[in-house]
Amino acid sequence: MLAEAATQPVAPTETRLSSPTADQLIKEIGIPPCPTVLVEFMAESGKDDPDFRRLSHLVNKDVALAAAVLKTINSPFYGLGRKARTVQDALALLGLRETSRLIAGFLLRQAFASSASPAMYDYWDASSRIAMIAAYLARELEISKLDEAHTFALFRDCGVPVLLTRYPEYEALLVSTRLENERRRTDAERSAYGYDHALVGATLAQSWHLPSEMWHAIRVHNAYDEPGFLADERTRRFSSLIAVGLLAEQLHRIHRGTYDPPLWTAEEAFIASVLGPMEGKLEPLVNDIALIMEQA
Repeated sequence: MLAEAATQPVAPTETRLSSPTADQLIKEIGIPPCPTVLVEFMAESGKDDPDFRRLSHLVNKDVALAAAVLKTINSPFYGLGRKARTVQDALALLGLRETSRLIAGFLLRQAFASSASPAMYDYWDASSRIAMIAAYLARELEISKLDEAHTFALFRDCGVPVLLTRYPEYEALLVSTRLENERRRTDAERSAYGYDHALVGATLAQSWHLPSEMWHAIRVHNAYDEPGFLADERTRRFSSLIAVGLLAEQLHRIHRGTYDPPLWTAEEAFIASVLGPMEGKLEPLVNDIALIMEQA
């Protein structure tokens, strides 16, 4: 059943993944449960009259989480008009929904803190940088909200750390497909396990109560080059998130000196169809990101 679910495209109008599939994935591979602090934060923020002091207290109970929230929104990648000195400042600057998404992203990394493998370190190092670049692109190109781009980029491939934790041999698969496109990795995952990291990531995002549009985008982000992807109104709704993620990843590769022309050629057509032609824009963006990286 899982193998069938992995090979079938998700219907973007669905509000949930197939429950048996999601439940079986959670049981079989041990997807981390939604952290209590996130559940409580979302419950309080969903009230008609949320208590901002309680919300601040929930975040401040985790010193590392509070520091991460402040560091991120004060980052030059976000470029907000004024600095947040406290978590309550952050709530006022970003809003409750936006802050809850940021919190989800930071808690995601904490959920895998027990693993110290080189592959896990490399994944989070790249993922965190790509997420910050995505936030910058959202602001600079006026594509989407900063928090949406940041959170999507963090969760986009979150099935990878889940599989690294569950299967010792997955690191070798990850290494063997590192220089190939995501479609090759997806095929290898389905062959080995019956499902791919996109399905695992979408299941995690859904169980952590991320918006349905975001986990749908996670589910299909590797299918962007399939015929009719943009012609379908359902997938077109979150195509900008996928395009921003791809562009952020490419800019990260260029900054790291791992630019891959063939891969960029495949991605550029989709990015251009969603965000507009990249000709003449890429180099200035690379230069801006290099300067911001020095400041961050």
